[in-house]
Amino acid sequence: MKTNTIFLLSFLIVALSCESSLTAEKIIKKSLEEAHGGTANWEKLSHISYEKITTLYDSLGRAESDKIQFIKTTIQPEFSSEIRSFEGSIRKQITLKDDKVQLVVNDTPQVENEALQSARKDLMSAHFVLWQPYKLLTDDVQLTLEGTVFLEDQTEAYKIKAVYPNSDTIWWYYFDTTTFLLKENVVKHGTTYSQIKNISQETKTGLRLHKERESYLIDSIKNQKYLRAHYQYDITELR
Repeated sequence: MKTNTIFLLSFLIVALSCESSLTAEKIIKKSLEEAHGGTANWEKLSHISYEKITTLYDSLGRAESDKIQFIKTTIQPEFSSEIRSFEGSIRKQITLKDDKVQLVVNDTPQVENEALQSARKDLMSAHFVLWQPYKLLTDDVQLTLEGTVFLEDQTEAYKIKAVYPNSDTIWWYYFDTTTFLLKENVVKHGTTYSQIKNISQETKTGLRLHKERESYLIDSIKNQKYLRAHYQYDITELR
């Protein structure tokens, strides 16, 4: 009995020691290696094309709008990207090449600086969202492990806070403590909070990128107000 007790205490000490040595960076690296295809596979990719469908809803659950986007991104050797989007009667094309942005709306080139800056932001945001959790290790971002929490599906998750320089937006990333899969995000824009759940992941790339996501308006303690957006992704080319 005494031997068993000593063994159990030793096991608990080792387990607690391993847990306390975890950092945000270690969790993200573990997520990449164990749940998201391995860092080497992310780094060897040069191009990805995909279709994204976004449906917005009002507070009563009625569909407000649908937007279809066709996105092509060359990651290396030089970053470039293109988004063609269709929303109602509006057709838009954004192109980024050699760090120059071009925007065409309904066949009319746009030259206003504000419109071009907004277009650049839209394009970079698309890549930022799809390319997680890899970009958490490559971007200039301050990461903080805030402990573990239980998600709505009763799985336990590591909660990691991400703060980006020159940005008032704050992100939280939630990784399953067993599988290390990226489960969801919470993002704070000003006084508004959104919860984005990863409903399913694709299997074409081996990286388990987003396939289906839902975004909810929430309060600061994650009480859901209503479903605001549904996102569907379909990878069409990878090399």
